[in-house]
Amino acid sequence: MSNNQESFLNHVAERLGRERIRGEVPHPDYVHDVVHTTLSDKTQDELLEIAKESSTKIHTELVETSLEGLAETLQTICHQFGDESVLIADDPRFSEYGLEALPAGNWPKASVKVWQKGDTNREENIVAASKANIAIAFAEFLLAESGSVVVESSPEQGRSLHFLPVHYIAIIPKSKIVPRSTQAAEYYDQKERNGEQVGSSINFISGPSNSGDIEMQLVVGVHGPIEVTYVVVLDK
Repeated sequence: MSNNQESFLNHVAERLGRERIRGEVPHPDYVHDVVHTTLSDKTQDELLEIAKESSTKIHTELVETSLEGLAETLQTICHQFGDESVLIADDPRFSEYGLEALPAGNWPKASVKVWQKGDTNREENIVAASKANIAIAFAEFLLAESGSVVVESSPEQGRSLHFLPVHYIAIIPKSKIVPRSTQAAEYYDQKERNGEQVGSSINFISGPSNSGDIEMQLVVGVHGPIEVTYVVVLDK
């Protein structure tokens, strides 16, 4: 734990008037097992169909593609969004999935920038995200029940990459479609138990931004990405 974390937690404990709790916090016993049983009997194909329906409800297009067709599919979507500037995560999966042209900046009709690691590049990354027409990133999970994607902040992809560009494309391997948030939460809980590094924030993104605050009239694209597309890769 860093000095900043220690200082913060000590301050909280002091303001609460008690000693720091340093032991492991016990998990509560669930009264019902619905969090684990919901959609647990579904196959991967069935989860994909449920995810399609959920995505439609949150105004998000879900596109299926093969691994071989992934690059062409992304190019088509980018063209529909107007190409221009594209910002991508500094993620080795772009090469693993046959998208070497993106990190190399070789992308038809679009200028591609890669997220820059390091604290010294923070402001540059935020500016790049705010000016980008399109962001492309791999999601860790797609939740079938809600149609949400789960992305983890890291030095390779900060929060602004997912929230500032005008359009957002999330790539999800079909194997990463899970029933609901329970499975994603358990994955990160297990990572922490294993002593593995977990990002500073785990974001659950449910399609484009929207608001119904004014006279209960839904407006999509109020802030953040105005259009979101999920690209599910069927084989890897």
